[in-house]
Formats: sequence, C-alpha cells, structure tokens
Amino acid sequence: MSLRTILLALALVPCLALVALGATNSAQLYEDWRTVHDRNESAKGFGAPLLGVFADLQAERRLSAAVLADPKADRSELTRQRRLTDKSVQSLQALSGSTPAALAEQFRRLDQGLRKLSDYRGAMDKRSATQQQTFDDYTGIIASDMAVFEDFSNVGFGQQSILARPALDAQWGLEMISREDAIITSGVASGHLTGAQRLQLAGVIGAQEHIYDDKVLPQLPAARAKIYQGVLSGTDWKQKTGIEQNLLDTGNADAAGRTPVSAGVGAEWQQSLAGITPRLVQARSAYSADLVAATEGELDRLMTNMMVNAAVSTTAVLLMLFISLRLTGILRRRIFALRSEALELQTRLPDLVERLRRGENVDPDAELPEIRYGDDELGQLGQALNQARSTSLETAVREVELYRGFERLLQRIARRTQLLIGMQLKRLGEMQRRHEDPEVLEGLFDLDHLAARLRRYEENLVILGNGQPQRRWRRPVLLLDVMRSAQGEVQDYRRIRIDTDGETWLSERAVGPMVHVLAELMENAVSFSRPPTPVEVTASQVGRGVAIEIEDRGMGMTPEQYAEANALMADPPRMDVMSRADDARLGLYVVARLSANLGLRVELRPSSFGGTRVVVLVPGELISSGGPLPEELPTGATPVFPDQFALHSVDRTGQPGRPPAPRAQSHPGDQEAFTRPLIGPWIEPTPRPAPAAPTPGPNPLPRRVRQASLATELREPPPAYTEAPRTGPAGDRPLPRRTGARSGATVGAFQRQSRTARLRPDGDPRTDHQPIHPAPGPDRTRKEDGR
Repeated sequence: MSLRTILLALALVPCLALVALGATNSAQLYEDWRTVHDRNESAKGFGAPLLGVFADLQAERRLSAAVLADPKADRSELTRQRRLTDKSVQSLQALSGSTPAALAEQFRRLDQGLRKLSDYRGAMDKRSATQQQTFDDYTGIIASDMAVFEDFSNVGFGQQSILARPALDAQWGLEMISREDAIITSGVASGHLTGAQRLQLAGVIGAQEHIYDDKVLPQLPAARAKIYQGVLSGTDWKQKTGIEQNLLDTGNADAAGRTPVSAGVGAEWQQSLAGITPRLVQARSAYSADLVAATEGELDRLMTNMMVNAAVSTTAVLLMLFISLRLTGILRRRIFALRSEALELQTRLPDLVERLRRGENVDPDAELPEIRYGDDELGQLGQALNQARSTSLETAVREVELYRGFERLLQRIARRTQLLIGMQLKRLGEMQRRHEDPEVLEGLFDLDHLAARLRRYEENLVILGNGQPQRRWRRPVLLLDVMRSAQGEVQDYRRIRIDTDGETWLSERAVGPMVHVLAELMENAVSFSRPPTPVEVTASQVGRGVAIEIEDRGMGMTPEQYAEANALMADPPRMDVMSRADDARLGLYVVARLSANLGLRVELRPSSFGGTRVVVLVPGELISSGGPLPEELPTGATPVFPDQFALHSVDRTGQPGRPPAPRAQSHPGDQEAFTRPLIGPWIEPTPRPAPAAPTPGPNPLPRRVRQASLATELREPPPAYTEAPRTGPAGDRPLPRRTGARSGATVGAFQRQSRTARLRPDGDPRTDHQPIHPAPGPDRTRKEDGR
C-alpha cells in the first residue's frame, strides 16, 4: 500500500470504530427509549379498559354472590351490571391487535378467562355452580386482569418499576376489599356467614392489613402516604373494622358455626365502603398520575441522553477525524517536504558539479543547505540524507578535481605535442627551401601534409580536454581559402571538389574553428565513401548567412543514426573522455563543440547519391563585409599569385591530380612564402636576409608565389612534382607550371594585381610593393603552436 493509503487507514480505522461504538450506543438508547415509550403508550391505552373490566367484574361478582345467596333477590341490577361488564370486555378485546409481543401471553390468558364468563353466568343462572365456585371463577378472571395490568405497568425502568409497586399493591388492596364486600354481601343476603366464609373473610382482612401497612404506606412518598394514612385512620375505616370484628367474633356464632348477619349490618357495611372505596381509588389514581408523569419525564431524559450521546459521539468522531486528518496531513507534508528536499538535492547536485567542472567558486553549504526536520524519526531521516549529501558532494568534488586534472593533463600533453609539430613544420619549411630536387621536395611536402593533419588531431585532443585551439587570425579571410586550407588537412584531398558562389570573407575569429570543422567533415566524407568517388563541397550565400554543403557518395546512415547525430550537433553534451574512449564519433563531437562555440548550425541528412550530405550554416555575424584593407608593399617586393589553392585541379587525362609543383626558388625567404603563405593580398614577402632584388621595370606585371596569400597556419605542403621545374630568364626564380585548368580565384587575383599595377602612376609610393604582413619567421611559428 502507498503511504497515503496507510496514513488514511491509520486515521479512518479509529474513526470508524468510534462511529460504530457511538452508533451502537445510540441504537441501544433508542431501542430502550422506543421500548419504554411503547410500553408507556400501551399502558395508557390498555390501562383504562383493564381497570374498567376490573371494576365491573368486582361489581358483577358481588351481585352474583347476593343472587346465589337469596334466590328471591332482584336480578335487574345484576343484568344491568352484566351489560356494563360486556361493554368493558369488548373495549378491551378491541385492543388485542395492538398488544406488545412481550405481553401477548398474559393477554391471551385474560382473554381466555373473559371468554368463559358466559359459561360462569349460565352455571350461576341454572344454579349448577355453588356460591364458592362462582366466587372463585370471578376472582380468577380478576387476578388475570391484574396480572396483565402489572405487566403493562412495568415500562422497563428499574426505578419506575419500584415506584409502580405501591400503586399495584394499592390496587390489590382494593381487590381484597372487593372480595370482602362480596363475602359480606352474600352473608347479608343469606342472613348468616358460614364458618368457611368467616375463615375466608379473616384471610381477606389480614391481606388488607398486610398490603396497606407493609407495602403501600412504607413505599409511598410522604405526601401520598399521608392520604392513605388519612383514609386508614378515618371514621369509615374504623366503622369497617368494627363490623369485621363483630362478624369474626365466634361468640356470636350459633351451634352450627354460623354467624348471623342482619340487614342493618349490611347497610352499615355499605355505608363504610361508600366512604372508603372512592377515597382509595382517588389516592391510587393520583399516585398513578404521578407515575405516568415520572415515566414521561424518564422518557424525556432517555431521549435527551440519546440525543446527547449521539451528538457527543458525532462530535467525537468529527473531532477525531479532523485531528487524525490534520496529523496525517502534517505528517504527509513533512514527508513530502523531505522528499522535495531530496529531489531538489538530486536536481541541484549535478548542476553544482557542473559548475565545479567549469571552475566556478561554489559554496556547497549555501547551495545545498542541510535538511533540518527536528529530532524525531523524520529528523533522523533528514540527517541520513544530509550525510548522503555530504558523501555525494565529496565524491563529486573529488571526481571533478580528477576530471579537471585529467583535462589539464590532456591539454598539456596536446600543447607540448603541438609545439613539437610546430617545430617539425618549421624544420620541414627550412628543408624545402634548401632542396630543389623534385623527389626530395615531394617527400618533404608529404611530411608537411602529414604534420598538418597531426596538428589537427592534436587540436582535437585540446578540444576534448575542454580547451580551445591556439591558432588565431587578426584579419578576415576568404571563405575559399578557408575551404582549401581545410582540404589540405585531409589525407585523400584529391577527391574533394570545391565550388563557391561569389567572394565571401570570413570573420577572423571564425577562421581557425571553421578550418577545423570543415576538415573534420571532409575527412569523414572521404573516409566513409569508396575511392575514387568524389566529395562535393559547395558554398553559397543564403538568407541567414552562408551555407556550406559537403556531400559524399558512401553508404550513408540509418534514420536513427541521423537523428542521433543531429541531436549531438544541436546540443553537444559535456565530453566524458573516459566513457567515450572507444567511441568512433569523436570527430563529430569536436565538430559539435566548435559549432556550438561559433553558433554554427550543422545538420546531417541523406544524400541523393545514397551517401550523406552535411549542411553547415554559417550565421551572418561571422561573415565580414569585406577583406582586409590594402596596405603598402615593401620596397623590392613583387606581387605574386597563389597557385596552391587549386588542390582539386584536373590533369590532362581528366583525373584528379596533384597541383603543379613550384619552380626552384633562389633564397629561403621565397620558399617560406611558398610553404607558409599569409591570408591577404598575394605578395611576395621580404626575405630575411634580403638578397638583391631585381630592378622592376615600368608597370611591372605581378608575379605569384605559391601560398603567399595564406596565413601561416593554413599553409600546406604541395605534393611532389611530376616534372622538373622551369626557371625564369634570370635563372634565379622558378616559374610555375602552366596547366590547362586554372582556378577562377587565381585568374581573378592576377587580374586585380595587373589592374593595380597599370593604374599606378610613375613615382607612386605604392609601386614599391611594400608587404602587408611581415614574413613568417620563428616567432610566428611559436605563436601558432601555443607558446
């Protein structure tokens, strides 16, 4: 389960338990209230019919006893009483359908007795039943009626049951008086009481005294007991007691044991009962009303308790739910905050490491503050994360220091190697100036070409070590020269065909990186295409700058490889030299790094020949509005034109071949200008030491020296010559070989210099041909190699 589920379970389980407990308690209280309420309502509904049947049966029993004792007695009153009894019984039986289930058994017994009442009456009318039997039959029905009344009086409250006991006993007291009345009435009708009747009368009188003296008076409240005390001590009660004593006195009995009862005694008896019975019924009714009010109050209290319990339970549940959810929310927020801190640490730690790799001064405590969450379990977890943070940071710092040290070591080794390569190139240049043998020169030129390629590879190491190439230019350079210089750094450069659209000058800060980028891309194109298929390199002006396209005719790549390469060009990652030691795409990575620094846009796409086409978009800010301003030439210098640019010239057979070899030169300065030209106007620099220069004639035509217009860093050794160089008329300067194919740039340069020489008037200081740049020497070589 998730943490949210666990926390919700911890919060909801106690709440649900409390809800169940409160609901159970409230249900129990409601059930008790409903039971008591139903009993109370049932008592109210059945009370009056039960008491009516009770009183009517007592009256009918007394009259039946009188009729049985005196056959000549008037039966009209008994008949009327029977009708009243039947009406009361019908009223009670009409309520049988609403009898509570707990009282159904008692009510069934009463109903059975009431249904036998007609049989009892028939037996009495036929005089087939004795007087005592009739008395017992009516007494049994009245007892069943009292049992039902007692059950209805028990509403379910213990205290109310105790309080209802005196009222029930008082009702039994009235029953005892009614039984005594039936016995005495029978004696008055017959004129005497038998010994059995006298004994029965004594038992009833004793039961009365026990009920009132021992049950009713002690248990009633003082106010209600005082009423009963007034009745029991009144004149009517004393008169009743005197009659009872006379009837029970055995001295008045005859020989047969019968006690005579006169009509006067009967009248006195009825007079005393008329003063006692109503007062006892009134006292019982008043106390019953008190019981009903107490029961109603108890029901109201029970309802109040139920409502209070439900309210308290609901409040407790809501409060517990609120507290649980609140605490759960606090705990979740703390956990989520701790998780957020951990995620922020995960996010900021790589950025901090990257900043450390860039050499920035970083305060780890300020950048990655410690996580503080108290001293509880979450605080301990935060302390553990702090320890993990410290360990990760220390490890990252050590890794960064190790990586930066490795980069510095790589750059140092590459710089030293570049220094040696620069010295090698200088030495090769000196050897080229000393030798005139074509075969020796061919070998020297090949070595110079290999050294130039090796210099580019060493620059790759510098770039991989997060460094920058050391070759710098101070003036704009023709894009065509940059492309040819890049072509000269490729092994199989004869297969590369260059074509440009117009004359475009490249900003000085972009010359070195552009040469490197184009050389890497040209070499990739040559390496991954089958010889002797050509590699087409074209440059043309576009709306946002200059587009250079390099197209080969190799096998190409898969769409996934194109997408991966373009992603690398769009966003080059930081180079991990150790992890990419076996990666064959280091050249592409170097191109991506240099392109990102310059703002170039490099895209690889399938070629129409089945190979790969690379489009390099040079932004407009890297394009210069024009070339370098013209400067005065030194005295004695002769303008020359480069011929080394036509690296992809075609020989007479139509196959790509080497460019024409230069003529033998008469002094080292000429050879230096040939092998390491400057980028700018094509001139012959002043040699050191300067030999005697030939005196120029009027309007001299410019003479070219190979690679004189290229910068030192762009100069490449020419290939070997296929024939001996021709010498000029003076015999001290080699003449270039005439070829059928000549670069348009060469012809254009020749025309510009010719036009300049023709338009100059005699005596113009610029006819002295002062050099724009000093001739390359040892100092320039050292600057080139990073010293």
